[in-house]
Amino acid sequence: MSLYEEIDYKKLERLEVKHSWIVEPIYKASTYVKSMPFYDWIENLNDIQDFRDAGCQLYYHSDTFPKVMGLMLALTPLEETLMMPFYAKHAYGEADHSKMLLDWMIKHNLVKDYQEVRDVIITKETNACVNYAYQMAIEQDREKWLVGLNSGIERCSNDFFKAIAPKMHKLGAGDEYFDVHVEADEHHSIIGLDYIEQYEADSTRGKILIAKALEGIELWASMIHSWIGISTYPKFNLKGEIIKDIKC
Repeated sequence: MSLYEEIDYKKLERLEVKHSWIVEPIYKASTYVKSMPFYDWIENLNDIQDFRDAGCQLYYHSDTFPKVMGLMLALTPLEETLMMPFYAKHAYGEADHSKMLLDWMIKHNLVKDYQEVRDVIITKETNACVNYAYQMAIEQDREKWLVGLNSGIERCSNDFFKAIAPKMHKLGAGDEYFDVHVEADEHHSIIGLDYIEQYEADSTRGKILIAKALEGIELWASMIHSWIGISTYPKFNLKGEIIKDIKC
């Protein structure tokens, strides 16, 4: 289908080496997230009807993120014009994904119509994750956006869809919505680092960017757990190591 370019794994490897100062904390933190209870829940999912609540929250996230990307594009200052094709392609690639999810939910009787999704109360953790992206779009710090959304959150999103896509196929409910995100998010994750400077991990700017990326991963982890009724707030140090996981 693909709007996305074929993934250049050699380029990804080069970027991983060049930007190991931030890639390593991102990978370490996102790997920890995969060990959290949400992924046990996916593994034990035996009925797609049990995905309804998570699906409605996911719809809001999926519907809102392209709008945030559009805001990032719209507010791009003149000196950052070179980034406009990158932002535009990302926003356009995500624009119809929430409709794909809604169509799937209606097809499998998780909801009867769009209004049923609209009537769901969005968790504060889902709002926090979305608002993190809004804040970065307003700030217009290209490097924070790329490490936070394109590298941190998209990395976690890729892990999520790699787990849920095959599960849905196993349950007889596979769909392009889940499958396409494996490709899309893998394309976005890390590749955005091609547009940032190289820093030392212990430099002031390096620490600021690492912290911003890990903040996104922390928010993502809290968000997906809120979808299944678990309140958890992991905290990572600047090496991406878990230092605290508060459960309420």
